[in-house]
Amino acid sequence: MAKLHKNKQYYNKTDWTIEKVQEEINNGLDILNKIDKPIVTFFGSHMVEKDHNYYSHCKKVAFELGKEGYAILSGGGPGIMHAANSGATDAGVSSIGFKASLLTKERIDDPIFTDEYSFHFLFVRRFIMSIKSEALIFYPGGYGTLNEIFEYAVLMQTGIADKVPIICVNKDYWKGLFLWLEDNPLKEEFLINDVKDLELLYFVDSVEEILDIVKEG
Repeated sequence: MAKLHKNKQYYNKTDWTIEKVQEEINNGLDILNKIDKPIVTFFGSHMVEKDHNYYSHCKKVAFELGKEGYAILSGGGPGIMHAANSGATDAGVSSIGFKASLLTKERIDDPIFTDEYSFHFLFVRRFIMSIKSEALIFYPGGYGTLNEIFEYAVLMQTGIADKVPIICVNKDYWKGLFLWLEDNPLKEEFLINDVKDLELLYFVDSVEEILDIVKEG
């Protein structure tokens, strides 16, 4: 029998769990609701270094979107998140960092945020990061990035959340995964309802492609 030591704190202390979730939702929504510009959220690996082409590409996209009047939101950590917030800072627009307090490798101390908040619960953080965003931009990443991209795709596929562009940057990086989805769950096993489910996602390489998709909605 599994010993659920970490889980036990949540189901044994239900009052604390409920109050903490409510507190984090309220605080996150309060920040979002004071942003008077459309928001674009960035996702991707925290391991990307500043000299990597993903970093410079992301920073450029965030900067150009900032110049177009968009506020920029990220998970408030290093790597792709830092690139997005740095681009927003350079553009002089709202730079929002929604951090994960339990992810110690994603902690940074850099004055690049106009607004920031640390979440204990990752599921609340994912909800707040997307609920008011007009586009979700995904750079290459690992399990965390994949978790986010598929959660948002499911919410849009099922009609639970409004459809907004899910933009996957670097076609070569994402190609194998989504060819598998097309060939196996869709065509062979019929486990995806419709090819339109795969059309929720855009695959791009250039800064210009991203700007066009975001502005077209």
